[in-house]
Amino acid sequence: MHHRPIPEMLAHAARRPVRAPEDGAADCAPLPALLTSGGDRETDEGPGLGAVDVGLKRARLLVVEDDWFVGMDIEAALLDSGYDVVGLARSADEAVRAATGLRPDLVLMDIRLVGPRDGIEAAWEIRQRADIPCLFISAHTDAPTRARAANTRPAGWLMKPFLTHHLLQAVERALGAGGDETDPA
Repeated sequence: MHHRPIPEMLAHAARRPVRAPEDGAADCAPLPALLTSGGDRETDEGPGLGAVDVGLKRARLLVVEDDWFVGMDIEAALLDSGYDVVGLARSADEAVRAATGLRPDLVLMDIRLVGPRDGIEAAWEIRQRADIPCLFISAHTDAPTRARAANTRPAGWLMKPFLTHHLLQAVERALGAGGDETDPA
């Protein structure tokens, strides 16, 4: 993944507009405004990819990542590509509250999270309560972990570390699949 220098990341975070969480989805990061620019440029990481339209609107994504810097980097890449990032959660409980309250089209889910529950448990609860698919983004992609996650009907897998264009391709595939990826890569 393309990592920006920390001062640039912090400057990006300071520029993010803040709005209150909707529908009681408390405890998630400030929600950025919808950005519609970007996504059609070539970079040193590969061809630019645009945001996927879901019906007549831009895809709404929730990022669940316990490492603040990684979460901000994922969010920045998605925003730069025109996606609507509705929130950033650090724990399974925050993820479930944000997903059920904000109703994103897709949740980008790390497996190891802050707190007693992990991303697989959160993905299962989100799928059961709101039928929202999760794209797992993790360094933990061993066979037992994948087998445990299979009952969540994941929209896909992306192994850390990754390049930005791999992230965007995985998101596009996950949104196109609508969940239920049978052959995680």
